[in-house]
Amino acid sequence: MSVSVVAPGRERGAGLMTAALRWTEPSIGGPLVDAPYLLTTAVFDGSEPTGPTATGVHTHTDALLVWPHTGSTTLQTRNTVRRLLPGQGAWLPPGTPHASRPDPGSVSCYTYVTPAAIPPHWSAPRPLRLGRALQEMLLHLDATPMPDERRLRTQRLVIEMLEEDPYAAIEVPVPEDPRIRALADDIVRAPESDLSLEEWASRHALSVRTVTRAFVRDVGMPFARWRSLVRMSLATTLLAQDCPVNLVAHRCGYATTSAFSAAFRRVTGTSPTAYLRERTALAPADR
Repeated sequence: MSVSVVAPGRERGAGLMTAALRWTEPSIGGPLVDAPYLLTTAVFDGSEPTGPTATGVHTHTDALLVWPHTGSTTLQTRNTVRRLLPGQGAWLPPGTPHASRPDPGSVSCYTYVTPAAIPPHWSAPRPLRLGRALQEMLLHLDATPMPDERRLRTQRLVIEMLEEDPYAAIEVPVPEDPRIRALADDIVRAPESDLSLEEWASRHALSVRTVTRAFVRDVGMPFARWRSLVRMSLATTLLAQDCPVNLVAHRCGYATTSAFSAAFRRVTGTSPTAYLRERTALAPADR
């Protein structure tokens, strides 16, 4: 189906959104779902620097389901950043601070769910799977007039159909130390770089020991593993854009396709071609 969008957007760029954000002072949004309804969906693209998704860190009194219709959507919470692909969604309970934007050329959807309709025990963020049928139902509800009884019945069905995603988007933990965060931002902007840890530390006037300790303390993993997550997050986006595996390997900093495929399997548990098949099955038919 065709999708009408409004255009909030941000500055165009290929990297994950990692710029310093004011997590201690999130703006607070009011309820977006009008009674007696249970949910509503807003659809945005990234063509203009205005609108709700350009307001930085914020919260909502409703729960929020973030999902891309086409392309990819970058979602950042206090300690993680992830890039969602078609078929992937992220559930945020009411009051969860976050920042989000459609990536260049993408269309992103934000489904707000009133607290009274939240499934039991859904009190923490979680990855959700949105197949084609569920995506189209949400967009149909957003675009089509219908009697209240039918709308409410369909909204209840949509909520019942929500399920966790076995192929969740890759979460990249974010260092809290601002010195290490600056280094991490540079790596996210150039995931293909073959600079060593020692070279990255030197560029930021840091000791290798300081960087090593900060990554273990702040993100719970060694630097090498963290950089692999950054590269695989980019890889999933490129694969979803139908880039050949050998080109994806090169763009992500791997000398050979076999080395890339092995690294991809270590992070995702599957091969690049199998991952692409799964994502293609969930993408909109008219993408």
